[in-house]
Amino acid sequence: MNIPLYGDPMVDQLIDAFFMENDAGRAYLHLCIEREAPPIIDHITIRCLEIDQMAIPFLEKGYLYQDEIVEYPDQGWWAKVYRKEGFPALFIDQAYSDARGQKSIIPQWVQRFGEERLHHVAVLVRDIDREVGLMRKVGIEFAGEVAGEQGTRLRQIFTAAEVRDGSPFTVLELTERNGYNGFYPEQANRLMESSVRTRSI
Repeated sequence: MNIPLYGDPMVDQLIDAFFMENDAGRAYLHLCIEREAPPIIDHITIRCLEIDQMAIPFLEKGYLYQDEIVEYPDQGWWAKVYRKEGFPALFIDQAYSDARGQKSIIPQWVQRFGEERLHHVAVLVRDIDREVGLMRKVGIEFAGEVAGEQGTRLRQIFTAAEVRDGSPFTVLELTERNGYNGFYPEQANRLMESSVRTRSI
């Protein structure tokens, strides 16, 4: 497989493990091989119980937090974005530690699968509608429709979640960017909600 690697064992092992466990991810890599177009990872996401603690090893590796935050209090979760030149952005999310967090699906996922793996990898695509069509032709299911209207700055979609031990596990994200490198809180929550939709077995 032509898995993108970055020369940092911690980051590379997380990405490699994700693609080894995610069928949609491997299907996307195969499509990239067929058209001789290397995949580009936009960002990687970790679900955890405590963002600042989870971020420490990445900060030690040179990732920086520059006040990028996504908050969705009505749905019980929030996230920080960390960046490092030449590496995918790192999106770390958690439930609120107060009563608001009771609405979040994150703690249950973390309890079941832990914090030492990626919940999803987002690959950067030029035309998200075209990529969705190509992936559907090879049997990949999606969790919903593309978030973001055609021509807008950010468009995203999750594949239907892999299933492990009867529960939604990891997903692949397709991301189309048009001159924008941030995250929309509204779209982030829409994707969060779709992440529980599993592939048919």
